[in-house]
This record gives sequence, structure tokens and C-alpha cells, in this order.
Amino acid sequence: ATRRIQRHTVVLERRLESSHTEVSKLRNHLEQVRRDAMTDALTNLANRKAFDEKLDTICADHDEHGGTVSLAIIDIDMFKRFNDTWGHQTGDQVLRYVASAISRIAQMPRVAARYGGEEFAIVFPGETASQVEHVLETLRSDIASRALRRRSTNDDLGVVTISAGVAHRHKNESPLQLMERADAALYVSKRAGRNRISSAQNILSETAA
Repeated sequence: ATRRIQRHTVVLERRLESSHTEVSKLRNHLEQVRRDAMTDALTNLANRKAFDEKLDTICADHDEHGGTVSLAIIDIDMFKRFNDTWGHQTGDQVLRYVASAISRIAQMPRVAARYGGEEFAIVFPGETASQVEHVLETLRSDIASRALRRRSTNDDLGVVTISAGVAHRHKNESPLQLMERADAALYVSKRAGRNRISSAQNILSETAA
């Protein structure tokens, strides 16, 4: 009877161990699915859903604890020209090029995302306005400093440039309002000739003047 109980106990232990292994595999699989659902497949940056959730969290923390939050919206200049001239695969190459440059400067606690199409977003928690604008200017000049070539044919694609708008958050400002101000600053950059950074604060100062 004792031996039967021992054998039964061993069997139960093995089944329990197997169950733990399966549960661990399921957890890892679910975590991978969650990461995939929050990641843009082409650029490996966060996608819009993930960015919106993170921005909400950062803004709530800003309201509770203070500090600073800045948001930049970045757009690839004349992106449609790349697609129309060279095709969508080359357009994807341009998107990956810009995303790689953004990812190099978007280390934590900064958060970067492909926000849609050829548009990207970066949130900067805890940095001054001058620091943020210096980082963005460095990013802009870095991207514009290299001429791209088409991988399949080695054709010269020319220089890729970006325009950006940045807004520095007011206390209790909603994420949507912050996004709208950064987007308005981006359109100032576009109207002013592209390949430049504009600040929403400067727009307000000029309007007030």
C-alpha cells in the first residue's frame, strides 16, 4: 500500500510539474502576443495604441507628481514621392531608416511610436524644453545627413528629411489637447518649408505678440 501511494505521489508530482510548465509556456505566449499587439511590425517601435496608453499614464503621473512632459510629432517630408517614384517596398525602407534614427534617441524614459503612415511620435518625460528641442534638432540633422540608396538596384534615392512639432505640456492638459498643439506646430514646420522643428510655445508667443 505504501509503495502504491509512493508511485501515485510520483505520478501526481510529474503531472503537476507538467502543468506548471504548460502554464509557464501559456504565460510566455500571452506576453508575446501582448507585445506583438503593441508593436508596429514594420519599424519595431510602439504602435499607436501602445503610445496612447503610455501617454495617458505619463500625463496622469505629471498631474500627480509634477515635473515636465513634452510631446513631439514627426512627419517624413514628401513621403508620397518615394512611394509613387520607387514603390511601396522602397517607401518601407525609408520608414525603417527614420524609425531606426528615432529609436536611437528614444531610450527610456522617452517613448517613441509609429503613430500612423509616415508619422511618428515621441514623448519626453522629465526634460526641459531646451533639452527636448536640442534632441529633436540633432535627430533632424542626423536623418538629413545621409543619402539613401535603393537596396535592390543601388539607385540614389536622395536625402530624406523630417518636419516636427513639439508641445510642452501644461498641468492638467489632456493628452488630446497636448497632441493637438504638437500637431499644430508640425503644420507650422510644413508650411515654413519643411525640414525643421517648430515649438507650440513659439506659435503662442508669436500669436500673443
